[in-house]
Amino acid sequence: MENSTKKSDVGYTIFKPTGVRHEFPQVDLLQQQVTCTVLYKDKIYMTVIVDLKNDNVQVQGDVDQLGDLSMDKDSYIDMFKHWTKVFIDNDISNPNNYFDEIIKNQS
Repeated sequence: MENSTKKSDVGYTIFKPTGVRHEFPQVDLLQQQVTCTVLYKDKIYMTVIVDLKNDNVQVQGDVDQLGDLSMDKDSYIDMFKHWTKVFIDNDISNPNNYFDEIIKNQS
């Protein structure tokens, strides 16, 4: 006899863009510093400057106003620290070109 209280593993998830974007407007390979922003409807809500050389992170603003539309502040900071290391370690001065190449090579 099957257990009728067992939840089904069958289903699907719909991923819908929220409109919240993150960008990397400035990458300074020499100073090992990357400026990162979180935007929604063309308004910057948070700017994070990750300074790899001095192991420092500066944060201006926050994403609290975005509520469930965005990740929390700490998640953005962790992500920005990760991408800063990727950009610096791989000598990537233009993240937009880097991401465009990845997308183009997937086709």
